[in-house]
Amino acid sequence: MSKESRIDEQIQHFYDNVPDVGDALPLKEYLLKHEDSRMAWYLLGKEYEGKGDTAKATYCFAQAGEIYEAFESKPAPQLPNSKEKSKKSWLKRILLLLIPLFLVAGAILAVREFVLKDEPVAQEEPVKEASVSPSPDGVVATKPGNAGKPAALPSGAIPPDLVAGASGPDDAGRSELGALLTKKPSRQPRILIVSPRLGKWSDWVKSGKPIASATSDKESGTAGIQWFDSKWCDCKPDDGKAVQKLVQGWKPMQEQKIALRSAMIRYKEMTGKWPSSPESLAGDYPANTMAGWTENMTPWFDELKAVLEDRKDGKIPKAPVWPDSTGPEAGHGSPSGQLSSLAEQPLEVIVDKSNHRLAIVSGSVILRNYEVGLGGDKTPEGKFAITEKVKDPNGRSNGAFGSRGMTLSDSRYGIHGTDEPKSIGKDESLGCVRMKKEDIEELYDLVPMGTPVTIAKGGLPNELRAPPERFKLPSTQDETNPHKVYDWLG
Repeated sequence: MSKESRIDEQIQHFYDNVPDVGDALPLKEYLLKHEDSRMAWYLLGKEYEGKGDTAKATYCFAQAGEIYEAFESKPAPQLPNSKEKSKKSWLKRILLLLIPLFLVAGAILAVREFVLKDEPVAQEEPVKEASVSPSPDGVVATKPGNAGKPAALPSGAIPPDLVAGASGPDDAGRSELGALLTKKPSRQPRILIVSPRLGKWSDWVKSGKPIASATSDKESGTAGIQWFDSKWCDCKPDDGKAVQKLVQGWKPMQEQKIALRSAMIRYKEMTGKWPSSPESLAGDYPANTMAGWTENMTPWFDELKAVLEDRKDGKIPKAPVWPDSTGPEAGHGSPSGQLSSLAEQPLEVIVDKSNHRLAIVSGSVILRNYEVGLGGDKTPEGKFAITEKVKDPNGRSNGAFGSRGMTLSDSRYGIHGTDEPKSIGKDESLGCVRMKKEDIEELYDLVPMGTPVTIAKGGLPNELRAPPERFKLPSTQDETNPHKVYDWLG
């Protein structure tokens, strides 16, 4: 039966159940426009109620069912001989949670628009559980060498469309959930995860505990949600172990993506052109903008290159360009909500002299926060850039500069390792930034040449942040430079 024929039947049923009086509302046109959803019946009922047409309003509210119950906080009217059964639904819980958001933001209009958008979507298949052992804070350790190995989706899992972060079930958190529910319908689930606050930053390392999985269905004009966190709903949440495992496989993939995307942007800034091949990014010294390459990066590089080179002005786009159509399924799902800047802002480095910290950030997200050694007033303040990256400076991995070194703005200041690990957290250098071996090697792999470095007093939290298994890029390139004697102000 066509939609129009189905609506004709409903209109006939409408007039069979209400007084046969004049109707100023174009009922058929209204229902066709609003896709015959329960929300459309509710909105139509409110219009009749506003006109004082109680009988018609009652009929519409009965058709709206749980939508009416959620917004009005009372049972929906029952029609005589109605075939509609009264039932309790997850949808009622969603709308009760989102009522303040809808009322304050005028989201009833947003929902009206929502039911008009694009093609219908398939219902989410159930996600099969998989065993995983989370730590107390909800973070699951990834396997060593994860940056070089393609991850697999948990059995039965559907790759997400978006993975949004929210710090808690406050107004901002509800807004993030509401955004997932009212976006363009998708055949893929949208996952909301906990992204705790660390000072003014969103904490990437501690992000990942699942809150909910949202799906949308334009055919019925409804959005569904599966809860995993009792703090967010008045319900018994589902076991989120499989979703948590999915997210923890997803996170390292996003680190690879942002490392690649940052490298392409910095390469453009340094050379005036986009990289033509992976080798132009991950070549031998001094063409080592990146410290290595993964199998996943090749399709992502091609996807980004096609979009970036298609720009007629040749400029670096301000709008997000994030590879999400290619590569392993385990990497699908763009960062959203409080994690959205990962897909929008390239990586930067911040050094805080007041508490001996060095952080890797992307917009409002802090990916890492390390303890470093500095030189007090000898360490300059200001804005710099990484203009050189080298492995085993002066031919040694255990010398004064450790196994990695990065020059700041072609000066004698650098960020490097040290053979004096007890100086970390102190002002004992001659002006450079000293780092522990595992920290400098991870920093070296994550941030590309050309990355901005800001040195100042204040701005970073004291809490250290690094994952149990570090980011590491597989490399076959030669990043040593035996032709130069490095004399950084160690």
